[in-house]
Amino acid sequence: MTAARRRLDGDLLALLALALLVALRFAPDWLRGLAPFWGDLTYIHQGWRVFDSELLAAGRLPLWNPYLYFGMPQAASMQDGLFYPGSTPCLLWGFSSGLAFYEALHYWLAGALGFLWLRACGLRRAAAFGGAALFALGGLLLSREPFINQLAVLALTPALVLFFRRPSLLALALAVAFFAGYPTFLIGGALAAWVVAAAAAPRRRGQWPRTALGWAFACAASAALAGCLLLPAAQLTARSMRASGLPLAEVLDFGFSPRDLARWLSPLLASRFSPGVDWWKCCYLGFVASGCAVAGLFALPRARALILGAWVAAVFLLTLGGCFPPSCWLWAHCVLLRFVRYPGNMAYLALLPLSLLAAAGLDRMRAPLRGLLAAAICAELSLLAWRAMPRAARAELSNPGPLARRLQGELDGGRYLLSPLALEAVSGSSVPDWRQRLYGLTNAPSKLRAASNFGEPLVPQANYALMDRLLSAPSAAAAAALLPWLDVRVLLSPKPVHGPGLAPAGRTLWFVSRVRGASDAWLLPFAAGTALGPGSLALPASARPIPVERGREDAFSARGDKSGWLFVAEPLYPGWRVWLETPRGPGLAFPMPAFGPFQKLAVPVGRWTLHWRYRPRSFSWGLALTLCAALALGFPWLGRLRAANFHDA
Repeated sequence: MTAARRRLDGDLLALLALALLVALRFAPDWLRGLAPFWGDLTYIHQGWRVFDSELLAAGRLPLWNPYLYFGMPQAASMQDGLFYPGSTPCLLWGFSSGLAFYEALHYWLAGALGFLWLRACGLRRAAAFGGAALFALGGLLLSREPFINQLAVLALTPALVLFFRRPSLLALALAVAFFAGYPTFLIGGALAAWVVAAAAAPRRRGQWPRTALGWAFACAASAALAGCLLLPAAQLTARSMRASGLPLAEVLDFGFSPRDLARWLSPLLASRFSPGVDWWKCCYLGFVASGCAVAGLFALPRARALILGAWVAAVFLLTLGGCFPPSCWLWAHCVLLRFVRYPGNMAYLALLPLSLLAAAGLDRMRAPLRGLLAAAICAELSLLAWRAMPRAARAELSNPGPLARRLQGELDGGRYLLSPLALEAVSGSSVPDWRQRLYGLTNAPSKLRAASNFGEPLVPQANYALMDRLLSAPSAAAAAALLPWLDVRVLLSPKPVHGPGLAPAGRTLWFVSRVRGASDAWLLPFAAGTALGPGSLALPASARPIPVERGREDAFSARGDKSGWLFVAEPLYPGWRVWLETPRGPGLAFPMPAFGPFQKLAVPVGRWTLHWRYRPRSFSWGLALTLCAALALGFPWLGRLRAANFHDA
C-alpha cells in the first residue's frame, strides 16, 4: 500500500470518527422520539420551512407569503434557506423528521471541512482531528442549534479557507453559504478566512495579488450563481426597515460582560450553563482545547502567532459591546457594525483562528500525547454538550394547537392581530407554549394571515411602519378603529378588551375578540378615493366592502359593477401585476399607494373584474443569471470529464 493510499484511508477513518461523534449526540434523542426544538426554531424557522415545503409539494414556487407581516416576498428572504441544498431533508421528509438529520449533517460537515482544511495546512492527522472537533463540537456551534441558518453558514466556513486559492470551488462555496441563510456570518467568515490564510500560508512573492484577483473572480461568480436569491433580496433590503442600519440600542443587545470572557474556557466557570437561554454567551473551547490553543501561540512563528492573537483579541473586544467603553465606541462609530445585531454574535469570528491555534499546539506535541489530547478534546466537548439543549417530542412540531385550529374555522381568509402585550404576558414557558400561541411566524404553516409578527426578519418598510402604528395605538379601542379596513377579523390579547366594533368571543390560549365589519377590499366614491393616500389613517364612512377571491398564495381577484376607487388591503410591492377585465375587453391596471403599504385602483362603470398575480422580475432575472453562471462555471468541468472519459476509453 502506497503512502498516499495510507494517508487517504487514515483521513477517511477520521471523517467517519467525526460522524460517530455527531451520531452519539443526536441518535439517542432521535430514538426516543425527540427532536432539537427551541428558540428561533420554534417561532421562526419552522414557519418558513414548512410553508416552503407545502408549496413546493403543490408544484408552486413560494414567491409570495400572504401570511406574514400583512404579506411579503418569500423568495427574497435571505434567512429562509429556500435555495440551499442542505434544506432538502426538511423539504422532502417534513420539518419534524428532517430537522435532526439537517443538524447532524451540518455538525459533521463543520468537522469534516475543518479537518480537510487543517490537513491541507500540513498538520498531522491527530492534530487536525482535534482542531476539527473543537470547531464542530465547541460551544459556539452548540449555541447555533436553534439558529439553523447560522449553523449552516458556520459549517461551510472552513471551505472558504480550504478553497482559498481555488477560485471556481471558492465561488461555489460562497454561493452555497449565501443560500444557507445568514449573509453577515458569511462576510465575517470570509474576513476570518483571510486572517487565517495570512497566518497559515507560506509566503511567496506575488501570491497575494493573484489571490486577491482570484477572490474578486470568486465573489463575482458566486454573486451570479446566487442571483435567484441575491436580486430579490437586494430589492427587499433596499425597501426594508434595515436599509439604513439598526438603532444603536438594538445593536448593543446581548453583549458580553468582562466577567463573561471566562466562558471561553469552560461553562463550568459560569454561574449558570444554559445554552438554550444564554445562547450568545455559549462560546466555550473546553479546558483541554484552550490549553492547546495557548500552546499553539508559542508553537507558531512569531509573526503568524501575532496575527492570530491580535484577531482573537479584537473579537473579544467586540463581544463586550456596551459593557466596555472602547468596545462601545467601536460599535457606535463603525458604520458597518450598525448592520450587525448583537455583540455576542461576533464570537464566531474567533472560531477559525482558535481551531487553527489548537491544532498547531497539538501538532508540536509527541505522537502519544497528541492523540490522547485530541481524544480528550472530543470527550470533554461531547460531555458538555450532552443534553445541554432543550428537546421536544417530534409530534409537537406538527401539532398546530387549539388556537390555530379555531382560527382556521373562523377567519374565512381574513387576518388576525396578536396584541403587542402578548410577549410580556407569557415568555414561553414550554415548547408547546411557543408553538401554539402564534408567536413569531408559526401562523404560516396553518395558513393564517397575520397583521403583525414577532421575529424581525427583513420586512418592507411600509409594512413595518403600519404594523408599528397599529401596535403603538394608545388602547385596544383605538387600534380597533383601524382593524376593519385592514381585514383584521380577530384580535388576540392576554386580557379581555372592550371597545366599539369588538365582540368578546371567549378564550383559547388568548382572549379572543371578533372585529365587526372587516373586509380586505373597499369601494369608495371617486372624491373620497382620490383623497386616500399612503398616509391616510382611516377610510371614509362611504366605503363599501367588496369580497376578494383567493385561489393561491400569489394570486387573488375582486369583482363588482359600480365605479369608483377600489381600496385593497394587500401590499403594493414590485412584482404584482394587475389585469382589469370589462365588457370592452381586458387590459393592464396600475395601482397607486394608499393607506401605508396598500393600494387603490380606479374601476369603471359596469361589470369589472380585477386579477392580481405576483411575478417579480427580480426573481426572473436572478434565476436567469443563476442558470447562466452555472453553465459558465460548469462548462470547464464538463470538458475535463469528457476528456477523462476519452482517455479511459
